[in-house]
Amino acid sequence: MDWRWITGDCWPGCTRTAVPLIWLGLLQWDGQHAPVYVFEPCLDRLKAQALAYFMERRPAAV
Repeated sequence: MDWRWITGDCWPGCTRTAVPLIWLGLLQWDGQHAPVYVFEPCLDRLKAQALAYFMERRPAAV
């Protein structure tokens, strides 16, 4: 994993360019791979969305 910040274009759709980005992971499509970088506010939104997803699907306590 490469946790260094770089400058570039945000991939998840905010269309911001020349902003500080961090590597999110690899996107796989049709047998090809591309590195996905994300702007910090978009990363925060994705983390909140993932947390909401996890909380909705939390297994019942036994």
